[in-house]
Amino acid sequence: MSVLKNTSITVAGKFLSSGAAALAAVVVAAALGAKGAGTFALIRVFPGVIAAVLGAGITIANPYLVAGNRHSVQRVTETTVALGLVVGALGWLGWWLVIGHVLHAHVYTELTAGAALIVGLAIPLNLLRDYLNSIQQGLQTFKAANLVLFMDDFVSLLLVLPLLAGMGGTTLIVVAAVAGTAASVVTAAAFLLRRGIRPWPRLHRDILREAMGFGIKGHIGRMANMLNWRLDVMILSAFASVEVVGYYAVASKVAELFRPLSASLTFVLRPLIASLSIAEARVRGVLLYRRAFAINLAAIGVMALTGGPLITTFFGAEFAAAIPAFHILLIGLAAHGADGVLSGYNVGIGRPEFNTYTALAGLVVTIVGDLMLIPPYSLIGAAAASSAAYTVKAVAFTAIFILTSKVTLTQLLGWKEYSPEPA
Repeated sequence: MSVLKNTSITVAGKFLSSGAAALAAVVVAAALGAKGAGTFALIRVFPGVIAAVLGAGITIANPYLVAGNRHSVQRVTETTVALGLVVGALGWLGWWLVIGHVLHAHVYTELTAGAALIVGLAIPLNLLRDYLNSIQQGLQTFKAANLVLFMDDFVSLLLVLPLLAGMGGTTLIVVAAVAGTAASVVTAAAFLLRRGIRPWPRLHRDILREAMGFGIKGHIGRMANMLNWRLDVMILSAFASVEVVGYYAVASKVAELFRPLSASLTFVLRPLIASLSIAEARVRGVLLYRRAFAINLAAIGVMALTGGPLITTFFGAEFAAAIPAFHILLIGLAAHGADGVLSGYNVGIGRPEFNTYTALAGLVVTIVGDLMLIPPYSLIGAAAASSAAYTVKAVAFTAIFILTSKVTLTQLLGWKEYSPEPA
């Protein structure tokens, strides 16, 4: 029941966050058109990708360390905050010196130079938010953890609403994005303080070594996974106009409407699986694989029928160009169904490197596909490459689970009864 309850809480939280993010995108698109929608998407994407790259796998290690009672939560939190401040400061410095200027010249063309630099503040804020929230994840306090994530999108939504009255312009969408992330950091710190955990910086070298050693095994996969989901937008922005990026951002946003189920299972299962024996973990993994895949497939069927009308109704007739790309993305997302279960399972059993292998397989397809298909086919090529990458990644996840868990494909699919052998 704990899996069902906590996954339900997390799914609900992610849907609320996704809903707030989608409404914010609708407001920006209605007020500023496709250029504004594309710029807003890129403001959200680039700092998040950079923060993930710099994260060093700490958000993977913290739930494992906390849930397994390997160190006191206070000491893990202190080390997390200290590392987050240092890495975040370096990230924003790099943005201020190089990245922000390059992006302003080639990507953030609708922003002033000062606004492009302010976007970079989201890098340390994203790092601190995710680091602190991984402590909540390890404590399995999922209501608090999901409220932290919701605050980011909710505050951003509130701050873009003046666009409907003709107030703000492109500078407002920068402020909304950065302020939303800042609000989520404050919320995360407040929840920890309520539990008597003080989020102040103090580096404990033994915890840092263990967290880095564990986290780095999955960190390359985390980076590859982030790029799998967002590299298409980044490469598309280099070959197409900002309007086309706006169309694709809408297509991917609507296609991923049910993606929170997979992400929620990963979020919940990391600490839960870490507390189980390997035999119990396998039983949970097999059962949840079947259920997650079936539920996701049904959800994709619903989206295939309703997604096109949703896009034109909520975003306007201008965004009808996004519908073909949306349908192509659904193919890969159908295969993606049980990835969240296996991702959480791998981290919980202490083998986060398995997630890295699958993410790298998908990333190879993403890079090759994007570079081959985006120049001639624009957003359709981006959608086809992404869909292929999602499918390859799903196949790799399933193959690794079968090869390492003593579970056959027929047992995994429910065609044959599964009786786990003793670990």
